[in-house]
This record gives sequence, structure tokens and C-alpha cells, in this order.
Amino acid sequence: MKKLTILLLLLSSLTSFGQLVTYEEFKKAKKPKSVKLDAYKAENGQVFKIGDKITLSQPNTKSDTYLYIARNDLGTLKPIGIGNKGFKAEIKKFRIYGRKRTGYNVVAVTKTPDGLSHFWISIEDAIKNGEIETTGLNREQAIAKLKESKELFDLGMISKEEYEKIKKELTPIIMKKK
Repeated sequence: MKKLTILLLLLSSLTSFGQLVTYEEFKKAKKPKSVKLDAYKAENGQVFKIGDKITLSQPNTKSDTYLYIARNDLGTLKPIGIGNKGFKAEIKKFRIYGRKRTGYNVVAVTKTPDGLSHFWISIEDAIKNGEIETTGLNREQAIAKLKESKELFDLGMISKEEYEKIKKELTPIIMKKK
């Protein structure tokens, strides 16, 4: 019985199970690099899973290159340009990079259009800078939607109840509370 218990403990310690990790859990983790991800819930609430597609949006620089999406060619990260806008990149795996002092980030490793290398997408930074399309709203989008709803309410296009419902949904995003 003792040998069986030791064997089971050894096998369970060698097997790592993938899991869904939220942005908050990831930031609180003492050893984030040891976490194996097969799904990641971003700060805006959107869940990314292996096999999902991420659509590249508009680059956030004047030079029309992406800041938080790079092409990994044989271990060298190279910036990519606006020519990749609209590409639907399939998530192959998640990587965690960074250091304890500077902080850690979750990166989605995806296929490139030619299939010969990979894109590395820093999920949180790409969302905040609008470099990838998301289903969730960022703070600026939530503020814009609330202002639009207020204008519709003032014009009599929506009821007070509808406006209050929208306001209640958007307030946590605007105030950065979940």
C-alpha cells in the first residue's frame, strides 16, 4: 500500500494538467512560469483557448507595425506590418514570459499566414492597444458605449430602465472592477 501511494504521488507530480487561468489569478501566482495553460481569460473577460482564432486588427503605430505582435523566425522576434491586418491566427499554445522583477505576460503562439513560423501575441497588451479584435470591451470602448447610450436616452430613443441596465453592465469595466 505504501509503495502504491508513493507511485501515485510520483505520477501525479510528473503529470501537469492544463487549465483555464484568469488574468487576476495569473498576476497573483507566485511562480507563473510553472502554470500550464490551455485557456486564458483576459482582463476584459474574453476567454482564449487553444484552437481559437485571433483576428489581427489595426497596428497601433505610425509606422504601421504591430507593437505587441511579432513573428518568431528561428528564435528571433521580428515586427510585422499592416499587411497582416485581418489575418485570423489559430492559437497553437500559450507561453509565459518575463521575469519576477519586471512581471510576466501570457503570449499566444499562433500560425502565420505562410505556416512556416509563428506569431507571438502578447494578449493583454494587444487587447489594450487594439491590435487584436476582441468580443469584450476595453475601458475606452465601454466609455464610448455609455456616452452613446446616454445620448440615446436624452433623445428619448431608449427608456431609463434600458439606460440603467447598460450603465450597470459597463460600470465595472470603466472602473476596472470585476
